Amino acid sequence: MATDYDSPRTRPEDEIETDSLEGLKAAEKAEPAVDDTDDGDIVEPIDVPMADLSGEELSGSVIPRQTDEFTCSVCFLVQHRSRIAEDDGKGNLVCIDCE
Repeated sequence: MATDYDSPRTRPEDEIETDSLEGLKAAEKAEPAVDDTDDGDIVEPIDVPMADLSGEELSGSVIPRQTDEFTCSVCFLVQHRSRIAEDDGKGNLVCIDCE
């Protein structure tokens, strides 16, 4: 037998009358809401050793964009020209990952 997957999958006996106030109240009582947002566990904060990096100074060398590289207009990463997926003609280049 062929199955029409686009047709509604409800049976008339499963439908609850929600047009009236009484129907809405009956539906509310029939299906209690489940609150699964709190599992009851007490979560304690985690102290990570060596997490205080306020006194650290980061240093690194910055290399300008090369002639065979481009900046993706979606993720703004500098990538090699071989990774160009789209060019809209206005200079907005998109990389393969963001396509």
